[in-house]
Amino acid sequence: MEQSRAIVLNKINYSESSLILKIYTEQEGLLSFIVKGIRGKKGKLRLAQFQSLNLLEIDYKRSGKSDLRYITDLKITEPFSALLFDPIKRAVALFLAELIQNCIKEEEQNIELFLFLHQSIHWLDLSKDSCTHFHISFMMKLTKYLGFSPMENSENALCFDLQNGEFLTHNPMHNYIVIGEDLDGWIALLNCKYENLKDLHFSNKLKRNLVQALMDYYKLHLIHFKELNSQHILQLIFDDE
Repeated sequence: MEQSRAIVLNKINYSESSLILKIYTEQEGLLSFIVKGIRGKKGKLRLAQFQSLNLLEIDYKRSGKSDLRYITDLKITEPFSALLFDPIKRAVALFLAELIQNCIKEEEQNIELFLFLHQSIHWLDLSKDSCTHFHISFMMKLTKYLGFSPMENSENALCFDLQNGEFLTHNPMHNYIVIGEDLDGWIALLNCKYENLKDLHFSNKLKRNLVQALMDYYKLHLIHFKELNSQHILQLIFDDE
């Protein structure tokens, strides 16, 4: 039997009463779980416990020779106060969950990454400020834990080289760059803490450009990274503000 703090990333229906879950755990990294009888009246686990980004503590065990685990018990350690009820925060949460699952494939412990994810989700839930810049700030900060954080020496920079992760005073021999107003936004984002996001006043166009630049950055440094479905939903929501 194992025990760990955990973050729910995704759930899919396996049968009329069962779920397959992707959960990021503090002890073993990304794991897959099967939960049976989730819609029955007798089971002690409930569907609502597996909302995206729910912060849990779980007891679990392996399922024979399968890679799937069984959850034997759980509790929600940080019940959300706003994230499940605020439509914008909910859209951001779905984006984050898809992003995290897309980036992380390893079944291995990474305490620093887990703590960053846990603290970021908790901050998003409790923040009273607008969260329209949170997703791009999260994407920028996450690069540190994935191993390709941008080098921060931006003095006299003409562009940011997405391919090599560095600021340059000249254009490189490829087009994977961030320049102009987008570069100013990139630098501001790189140096901004969550509590100071309220001081950013990016236009919707700039936010779209930065999200796309970050998506390109991820694709260049993670060979398995794919386009996110939730990106376009989030874009539509923020464009309507």
